[in-house]
Amino acid sequence: MKRRLVFIIVLLAVIGFSFFVFQRRISSTVYNNSSAFLEETAILYAGTFKVKLNDQLFMLESQARYFIDIDMDDYNEIKRAIMATKGVGEFKRIAVANSTGMTLNSDGKSSGNIFMTDYFRKAMQGTAQVSSNILIDEDGEKVLTLAVPIFQKQKVVGVITGTFSYSILDNIFSVDTFSGSGYSFLVDSTGRILVGSKSKRRLCFDENWLSFLAEKSALSTFQLNTIRNNIKANKTDSVSYKINDEARILVYTPVNMNDWYVLSMVTADYVNTQHHKIVALTVALIVVVFLAFLAFSLFMYSLIKQNEKIEKDNVRYAVSTQTNQTLIYEYDFEKKVIEFTGNSTFLFGRNLRSLPLSDFGLIEKKLHESERHLRTYLEQFISSGEKNYSCEVRVLCGGDYVWYRFTSTVVYDKEKNPVKLIGNITNVNEQVVHEQQLKEMAETDLLSGLLNKTFMEKRVTEFLKSEEGGVGAFYMVDLDNFKQVNDKIGHSAGDTAICDAANKLNLVFSERDFIGRIGGDEFCVFLALPQSMEEEQVMEIIFEKAHILKDIMHETYSSGDVQVHVTSSIGISLFPAQATTYKELFHRADSALYYVKENGKNNFAIFDENNMKEVGESVYG
Repeated sequence: MKRRLVFIIVLLAVIGFSFFVFQRRISSTVYNNSSAFLEETAILYAGTFKVKLNDQLFMLESQARYFIDIDMDDYNEIKRAIMATKGVGEFKRIAVANSTGMTLNSDGKSSGNIFMTDYFRKAMQGTAQVSSNILIDEDGEKVLTLAVPIFQKQKVVGVITGTFSYSILDNIFSVDTFSGSGYSFLVDSTGRILVGSKSKRRLCFDENWLSFLAEKSALSTFQLNTIRNNIKANKTDSVSYKINDEARILVYTPVNMNDWYVLSMVTADYVNTQHHKIVALTVALIVVVFLAFLAFSLFMYSLIKQNEKIEKDNVRYAVSTQTNQTLIYEYDFEKKVIEFTGNSTFLFGRNLRSLPLSDFGLIEKKLHESERHLRTYLEQFISSGEKNYSCEVRVLCGGDYVWYRFTSTVVYDKEKNPVKLIGNITNVNEQVVHEQQLKEMAETDLLSGLLNKTFMEKRVTEFLKSEEGGVGAFYMVDLDNFKQVNDKIGHSAGDTAICDAANKLNLVFSERDFIGRIGGDEFCVFLALPQSMEEEQVMEIIFEKAHILKDIMHETYSSGDVQVHVTSSIGISLFPAQATTYKELFHRADSALYYVKENGKNNFAIFDENNMKEVGESVYG
């Protein structure tokens, strides 16, 4: 009897000790898994945020090229150029500043002087910048400002800026994790929270997370100093603390832009719930072992189901990215392996976490046949030493081709050797299809983007009949030697010449004017001026536009040893002095154009009605 009692006591002690050890291990495992996922979530937020800003910086850089030949001291030239940037990217407002910091936005109005801002001064040193603070714009709205330098002859002469609405930034951090118990924020190195909803700030940190933890005595002075030192060293780390007997886990990771960090945290509600559930199941396991093997099997089934629930919570953010069909990837040049963050099912038909470079063909097979040069273009881009690359390709998904944007950033070591390629794959099908539909609209010439012949006549005719009609001029523009471009260099170069001419016409004339392509290498423009202007001033503007247009149209196209110089011949008729209808204006301007063509090209002439002999044989001044 005594032996049995001793055996039972020893057995209960062993069971109790085993349960105690098991409980500690479970608590440690849940904590480690939560910390690991928090770190992955923070890094993913930081990567997504940085890629989004880099994408918008790329758009600004493309707009900065339109100012290469603009006189940054000429108000009217800057105004014409900046007003053409409306609707670019997701910017609330785009503006241009000259070297003194005076700005002009895309509405044609001044935005004040930004000379004393940090992003302007750094951009004037030749590097694209993002403002280090969330600012308040002239509408009283919170915005983030992006700035890109404008180069002319390798010298920075100004800055083009774009402002993001705070609401767009806040949406990036709107996805909750851990079944609604986890939150993420964008902060600066001082601890100030920049992006994150106010309700979450009050719940978690108020306005400054470092000050909040210090005031609540949640961490020791040593721990707070360690965090500050890690931030200075641009490190990623985690910390646990208690407030009002509630434990929390927090991970901070650098964005590698300005001095910003991403915080991701989860409250004790989630960790304790998972811990208590597993402990409860463990108790049930001990009871079931004494009762029957069947009960033990049922417990194991419940444990497996519970582990599946934990896994689902851990991939909650990945499910969110799948819904948006956004996949983040990272290529290691040394390992030659592509790793994916998010759900890659839409790309491969199954969720792959990594892919050796030798299996890149799996991606190429999904691309449209005309775009399977993606790998070649990426290799050329990497060998060029540049950092940012973006392209749009069609990917086969569910039997149909869907447009995706591939965005990449190369990370180089100190010797400028590529180490990693980081980027994302985003579904932009709706945007691209919409743009294609706009290009196919009946009003627009598909190649040049200008009004086509039919709608040019319709729009100008409506204007002439309306009360807006004042005075103006009708320009007929023909590209000299355009046929030689097509014949000697190729139609691709010919298309480029048409597009170049269209862009230059948009630079010379304003939004009030009408610009169209009426066929081949022929363009026409109706310059609309107020009726209140003096005749001398009207003629001065007409001549000035003609001189600028003649000079700006000079372009040379080449292919190997073959070069073709393209100029322009311009004929002009006056409204209403010479004609009051579109057809009359067109006929007289065409006659003036014919005269220029017959007298050496590369010039302009205004139709002279007084010396009119017969159609096609007028004398011009």
